[in-house]
Amino acid sequence: MPASDLKTGGCQCGAIRYELRGDAKMLYICHCRDCQKQSSSAFGMSLIVAPETLKFTAGEARLRAWDTRGDNGEIKRCHFCPECGSRIFHGSDNPADEISIKAGSLDDTGWLRPVAQIWLKSAQSWTGFDRAEMRGYDTEPEDEAELELLWHERNRDS
Repeated sequence: MPASDLKTGGCQCGAIRYELRGDAKMLYICHCRDCQKQSSSAFGMSLIVAPETLKFTAGEARLRAWDTRGDNGEIKRCHFCPECGSRIFHGSDNPADEISIKAGSLDDTGWLRPVAQIWLKSAQSWTGFDRAEMRGYDTEPEDEAELELLWHERNRDS
């Protein structure tokens, strides 16, 4: 996502609206049970960005959050619309940490090209996966730098 590029998104009912400005760090598909539950589907998509990339244009004060813990024991703060329940982003208890925009909340998802699928050991058996198209990990990658590099290589000309 080039720095000059503006992306918009929001919740399903429209009460929460946001803009993204700046570069995304990576996009991956996650098959963990938490993502399956939060999306009510087989997986979730996470667009990793710096927190200053996200600017709310409507409903920020209405956002609600709840905390859970990842397998690593760290807090994952899940932000959602209280009206329709749509997840908007996940973060940590440190507001300076990168955040994970729930990519399905973007208005235009046609430009999204995930570079990896993680938590494949939890994937539904019927989901397909092409290792020639993207990287796969049974759990989380030890070092996300490889995913960040792949994202930037794939998106440098878009």
